[in-house]
Amino acid sequence: MSYGVFASYYDRLTSNVNYRAYALRVDSILRSNGLTSGGYVFDAACGTAALCCELFSLGYKVTGADISGEMLEIAKAKRDRRFSNCEGFQLLQLDMTRLGEKNGIRADAAVCTLDSLNHLFDLKEVRKAFSSIAKTLKPKSGVFIFDMNTPYKHEKILGDNTFVYDLPEVYTVWQNSFSQKDCSVEIKLDFFAKSAGGYKRFSEQFTERAYPQKSVVKALEESGFQLVGAFDGLKNTPPGPRCERILYVARRV
Repeated sequence: MSYGVFASYYDRLTSNVNYRAYALRVDSILRSNGLTSGGYVFDAACGTAALCCELFSLGYKVTGADISGEMLEIAKAKRDRRFSNCEGFQLLQLDMTRLGEKNGIRADAAVCTLDSLNHLFDLKEVRKAFSSIAKTLKPKSGVFIFDMNTPYKHEKILGDNTFVYDLPEVYTVWQNSFSQKDCSVEIKLDFFAKSAGGYKRFSEQFTERAYPQKSVVKALEESGFQLVGAFDGLKNTPPGPRCERILYVARRV
């Protein structure tokens, strides 16, 4: 998926996300694991770099990477608009399953947020991403913080539901189709954007898959990580049966 059209409206459709709170939670976790402000954080699948901007404002050096050139164009404009001095804040077009030392990334910590990993096709691809991200981290000390939607969210919240976003600049219909077989949700987005003659329709379609917590932890361990903790979203409590998004914390071994 290129996120060509979706990129244009992504920030408006995710305006409910409190990126500042997310950055502060990441900051708290990193500090509890011995990393202080001024460290180097790598953001895999950074999208429009909203979290990157918040982490940079907290004093971290940041590299954001995304496979989508359209997302990165918006990210660069956002970064340059917000900060007069962007030294220590770079953005790269990279596939999170194909990272490594050749990209010159050796960070103190890595993040991958807002269900980016759920977009991967299967657990094999998830392990590939974990192994790839491990190569960007310092051995025995690098911290990896990421989240994933849970099977509960896919079945009970997203399910076969339809959501409508009626915004001033675009009318969006979000239609889901849930598969019990692999706990996946096929997502179809129809955008109706205002134009001189009325509206133009654009469509995007992609699939997200959810995995049991035990499977995610096993994939981590097979990819060079040791689990440090798992939390119910940004809360400092373990995930319960109705947890919609698990925040995982791991350390490179």
